[in-house]
Amino acid sequence: MTTRPIRRRQLTRNRMGWAAIEIHNVSALFLDACRSGAFGGSADPILDLGSAYGLVGLAALRAGAWVILNDLDERHLAEAEADAEPEDRRRLTLRAGHFPRVVDFPDHSLGAVHACNVLHFLNGRELERGLRAIARWLQPGGMLFAQVVTPYLGPFQAFQQEYERRLAEGVKWPGWIPKVSVYSQHRKLGQMPASVHLLDDQTLARAAANAGLVVERAWMFRPADLAPDLTLDGREAAGLIARAPGV
Repeated sequence: MTTRPIRRRQLTRNRMGWAAIEIHNVSALFLDACRSGAFGGSADPILDLGSAYGLVGLAALRAGAWVILNDLDERHLAEAEADAEPEDRRRLTLRAGHFPRVVDFPDHSLGAVHACNVLHFLNGRELERGLRAIARWLQPGGMLFAQVVTPYLGPFQAFQQEYERRLAEGVKWPGWIPKVSVYSQHRKLGQMPASVHLLDDQTLARAAANAGLVVERAWMFRPADLAPDLTLDGREAAGLIARAPGV
């Protein structure tokens, strides 16, 4: 009898990595906050950056939030809109475009931003620009929930010595890899962009603080849906919860 592999994530149409098919980790914390009524009303909608097929954003929509879904690929957004309950669609806005080069929002117009598995596709300059933009978009006290890949993901084991060297030398962005194939030939890395920015919790927290956000929590962990061939030592992902000052 042949055992079928467990399906943990879904490949995105534009090969920008994989989208979760179940809600875990930082996304679960974000949804808990949405359900609490802390934000997500018509005056303080939530933004789901890099939403892919809309798993998390649509869950927030079902919880009663006003939701803006952003993704590079309009096909993802069309599928998400089709999956939304008809009575919820009046609270759903679709915004295609690259973050942070294309998408923009008025200052102090958002209650929260969810950005899971998005920020590690940005180089250092783009990350700084993007976090400053999020800090502007959030209302005072508005929240950012982010999750990124770290240098401690299994396929990047060959990069870790170089990463630790850069870290010790004070390199500003020690985890930036312009060409992933230099350090890893893992089969799944062919289904994502050629460059990646591996971020530990402290580097991500420093960038958020420099952008004007107040960091409430930064930590590393193993994602609940991570495939065994991607694991290493329990530090494969970094999470960040931060807020805009003023409350």
